[in-house]
Amino acid sequence: MLKCLSCGATYEPVLADGMAYFHRCAPLSAPQLAAAVAAGKIVLPVDPVTTLPESPDMAVARRTYERAQLRDENIKGPAARPDLPAPMKAAGKGVQDLGPAPLPPIVTVP
Repeated sequence: MLKCLSCGATYEPVLADGMAYFHRCAPLSAPQLAAAVAAGKIVLPVDPVTTLPESPDMAVARRTYERAQLRDENIKGPAARPDLPAPMKAAGKGVQDLGPAPLPPIVTVP
């Protein structure tokens, strides 16, 4: 189990069916955007109808707010050499290894 240090998500790099999982941080949710506004990290634009600042709910409905240091493990392109791993799109703040998952994500019942 890994924890993304950019967004806080936890995930398994290999799914129960053996497929690799490539994490990408999700855009900010309305509560996360509200926290960023409260922290003074961003100012929301003025709503042209009400002439008041947009609410975080309205802002995320109108546009996407990405993290400055998002992690995107999807492949950027082919590796420079065949013996090297293909580079990921963005490393972000990295990951923390949390050890094995407490329970398997999929349990097959006969």
